[in-house]
Amino acid sequence: MPSPVYTADFREVKSRSSVVAFLLGMGMVALTIVVGRAHALYLLFIVSSFAITYFWRSAPRPWICLVSIVAATPIPLFRQQVACNLLFAFALAVFNANFLFKLPKWTYVPAAMALMGVLTSSFNWLSESVIGSILRQGAFVYNFLVSLFIFLPLIYFRMRESRDHEANLRGLLFCLILPSTAILLTTKLVGIETNVYENSLHVGSLAEGYLDYLLGRVVVNFHRTEVGFILAALICASTAIAVSRVRLQYRLVAAACSVSNIILLLSTGSFGSGSACLVGLAAIFYAQFRVLNPARCLASMAVLGCSILLIYSLFPSSGKKYLEKRYQVRVTNRDQDRVVLWTRAMGYILENPEGVGLTFTVGDKVKTNPHNDYLLYTVSYGFLGGLAYLYLVTVLLLYFIQVRNRKIEDHSAFAIHLAGLGVVVALALNSMTDHLTNNRWYFNVIWSIVWYSYFCSQAAHRQPVSLEADGEAAKVERMASHGESIAVIA
Repeated sequence: MPSPVYTADFREVKSRSSVVAFLLGMGMVALTIVVGRAHALYLLFIVSSFAITYFWRSAPRPWICLVSIVAATPIPLFRQQVACNLLFAFALAVFNANFLFKLPKWTYVPAAMALMGVLTSSFNWLSESVIGSILRQGAFVYNFLVSLFIFLPLIYFRMRESRDHEANLRGLLFCLILPSTAILLTTKLVGIETNVYENSLHVGSLAEGYLDYLLGRVVVNFHRTEVGFILAALICASTAIAVSRVRLQYRLVAAACSVSNIILLLSTGSFGSGSACLVGLAAIFYAQFRVLNPARCLASMAVLGCSILLIYSLFPSSGKKYLEKRYQVRVTNRDQDRVVLWTRAMGYILENPEGVGLTFTVGDKVKTNPHNDYLLYTVSYGFLGGLAYLYLVTVLLLYFIQVRNRKIEDHSAFAIHLAGLGVVVALALNSMTDHLTNNRWYFNVIWSIVWYSYFCSQAAHRQPVSLEADGEAAKVERMASHGESIAVIA
């Protein structure tokens, strides 16, 4: 196969480096599951993040592969609950501070708005224990603002220089989709339920949606309002690959991931995430229908629909009864609990327009979660913080929707674009009815998929892919480099 074009900012390395990165990343995730929370583990991750970042400072792909995998680490690190992949991002910023000025210019606008929101809200969250409140709120800012607007784009922005779209597709499938799918599926199959008593308190609201499982020494959250987010995103991303014209082995792995996550999503009974997922899938098929063979698109839709019906038919009777109850609560009875929660959050925002610092509950006597990330960011960081989150989601959504004006020649690149489109659509809708910020693992993986797809899609838009042309260009570049070396020796 012809070699891809190498650009000045993205030096490709031998494929075995990516294999080493994959094994190392999966090993780090497995280690956290086996060991759990331990100070020795925290120290190991700090040293590893800086050492690996320095070692692969000029080889973006294996480093990005590794960091994408450790985004699926099911526990945050330290008392401040820092996500593992953000340690690597911090190390990258230390070694390459100039990268902070190479991000897309439009991202600095919401980042500045969000940081201003932190300042305005500080009047409310700074307490008598100044150091304690700064550490607590600083961890929240690092995990949910700095990561979202700066560090996650920093991890992936170099992907816009890559021209090996098939390698980019492998990165999305094996480093972002597969690890989280494997952990969630393993948890459901062999995990031990840990919150039996708490579930007994949710009889009226169906206890099956509030499960926690112990996997190794890690508790995995399977609450439907939280795990539904990542399952919807994984379904959209894996389905986009499965229905695209890429290598058969990639499609089979993606299809297996899609089926696994569909089963898990149905078992949670998350109506909001399920609806958002369906809209995300509809967006994928609509975009595919506009640029590819309509017959192929319709066939893919039929296969997916039949697969969902088959999965439901094979569901145990207890699972079907649970889904029927959820349908009755959400559709038949038209439960209005979300409207009550949103109204309470709006009242809280009007009382504190400057923000109160990151909080997951609102209200005076009765405290509840807003179940809406747009409102949650507004409650936490004022109107500036809420507008920053809305601005970010809107810009990304519009970017991926404009597929007609951004014709992509390469099938692997188009599959990545479809994955980003489906995930952003599902995320935008799901953020209206549930909360993603409660779980750092789910938050980081979903937004990593979004930013990875965004920058890989930019690479496809910059230069149409032609394997023959790439091969010739790479040959010329290698010959020129070789000639230059001979000249220096002479």
